[in-house]
Amino acid sequence: MLLTSINPINGKPLGSVRMATKKDVEETVAMARRKLKGWRSLTLKKRAAILVKLAGLLRKNQEKLAELISQEMGKPLTEAADEVESTAEYVDYFVKEGLKVLADESLFKRKTGVSLIRYDPVGVVAVIKAWNFPVKVPLWSIVPALLAGNTVVYKPSEYVPLVSQELVKLIFSAGVPREAFGVVYGRGKVGEMLVEQDIDMISFTGSTKVGKDIAQKASGRLVKLVLELGGSSPALVLKDADLDLAAERIVWSRFRNCGQVCGAIKRVYVEEAVADKFIAKVVEKVKALRVGDPLDKKTAMGPLVSERQLRRFQDQVTRGVVAGGRIISGGRRIRKGKLAEGWFHEPTVMVYVSNKNPVMQEEVFGPLLPVMRVVSFSAGLTFANDNPYGLTAAVFTRSKLKANRAVETLVAGSVYVNEAGFLSPESPWSGLKNSGLGVENSRHGLLEFVHKRHVYFRG
Repeated sequence: MLLTSINPINGKPLGSVRMATKKDVEETVAMARRKLKGWRSLTLKKRAAILVKLAGLLRKNQEKLAELISQEMGKPLTEAADEVESTAEYVDYFVKEGLKVLADESLFKRKTGVSLIRYDPVGVVAVIKAWNFPVKVPLWSIVPALLAGNTVVYKPSEYVPLVSQELVKLIFSAGVPREAFGVVYGRGKVGEMLVEQDIDMISFTGSTKVGKDIAQKASGRLVKLVLELGGSSPALVLKDADLDLAAERIVWSRFRNCGQVCGAIKRVYVEEAVADKFIAKVVEKVKALRVGDPLDKKTAMGPLVSERQLRRFQDQVTRGVVAGGRIISGGRRIRKGKLAEGWFHEPTVMVYVSNKNPVMQEEVFGPLLPVMRVVSFSAGLTFANDNPYGLTAAVFTRSKLKANRAVETLVAGSVYVNEAGFLSPESPWSGLKNSGLGVENSRHGLLEFVHKRHVYFRG
């Protein structure tokens, strides 16, 4: 059976890949198990050298990959090119840092003996990843896992099989043996089958609901988990904030990739004293966003990834209005001209929302920014934390005292001051509450893919 990729720009088929059967999944995992010893027996330096080649291949194929990302999931071409380039930088970082972090660590050397820590691979790692960053997010896990000596079975999202197929080709071209890295294409059922196999670890990026299902299935077998789940990240805009900066950064965060970013700012709390000025600046910037063909470099926002995602987003917007929200910009699917053929929606701003409104509590994966007025900084902090998610949060203020209070109070894996989103290879990426378990990126993310074994030599 074939898995067909649909172009979100016009709703037409782009191509297809063969969907994995249960037998395929079983055989791929079994191969990864059999070849684990051979891959981990390579020195850390040899594995690193292979992955250095992968970074070079990403750069060499940047244009091709970027165009395919834009065609297959609708990301604007400039954003897609940035994704590929920054991914190569992450690979470089993982290799450089991994050579230090994953080497045996001496604890002490005394007359009585020597004590050290070995960083041994966990084993067979299942990597199941989302579609919104189809190159970067998979390699956040695949590269550290392989570098540490694990074998990997990768299940990409059903929405990006063609990008994933090209990425897999580059991984093999870099020199990773097919026995050490397997791939199984398909929808959610294939992911479920993979989770049920003889694996030692699961690295998953996706919805909180699916993440919890995976955790429940894995817990009885004590399978290690790293889960990067959903987010409904708040931003607080205080009356002493630089409103131009706040509006610019929040609009950038919310509407890039058509609002389909886990850690994007998804709800705003602005102090009443500056609410009118701030909202006016936001609306001005949102109306200036150019929606169109993502392959056009002048486009700021492309389509949503699929018709299903568009319909779900439209339902969330409707429920937000029914619950009392008022749309002051955008609000509709685009049904004029060539864009009517695809899954395009206007960038939308909603006001008069309470904190119980669905758009303030759910993860909204689409171009909607709800803005709520609050009477004080303290009230904003309370509302910001009154949410099941804890991925990122932001505060805009000129006061160091208030900034520090926000950092101490906001429950999120990453907190930004006068910024709405920042991530580097050195920065750990993790979620609190319903936003996940474990860490990706940084030295801490590298260490998720190893067992830390203490060894003592007497004498």
